Amino acid sequence: MSTYTRLEIGLFILVIMVVLLPFILIMGIADASPYHPISGEPVDEAAQATGITVASVRDSTWSLPGALGGKTYVLTDNTGETVTVSTQSFDSAESRDAAVRVYHTQQVGRGMPVGSLVVIGQHLIYVTPAHSNILERLAPLLKQRISP
Repeated sequence: MSTYTRLEIGLFILVIMVVLLPFILIMGIADASPYHPISGEPVDEAAQATGITVASVRDSTWSLPGALGGKTYVLTDNTGETVTVSTQSFDSAESRDAAVRVYHTQQVGRGMPVGSLVVIGQHLIYVTPAHSNILERLAPLLKQRISP
């Protein structure tokens, strides 16, 4: 019977933390958003309300199970900053949440998208680039749409 040294116990705890920490962070950071139908186009309405210009809009459907279709917007503000915002509506909470899980399983540097993913009702909203003044201006109006 062998006894473990403090170093071995410390290394064991460190390995466990490295393995569990990503899951703990995802569960702690990710806010649950109830699935409920939202009428209209939340991004277009938020852009109009904040004075952000919709430079272009086109229909798009993501190739994911349960995706019903959405829009891809190119938005610009008065400083010349431009972002791309893609929305997608899903037929159920399960299919929407499965798409969120796929997004979060991407490894950084290995196909991990560079944008932010926002959940609003039955919609997923993906903004590229993630850190932009336009997203900061749209976020408060989009967050108002989270609760039914």
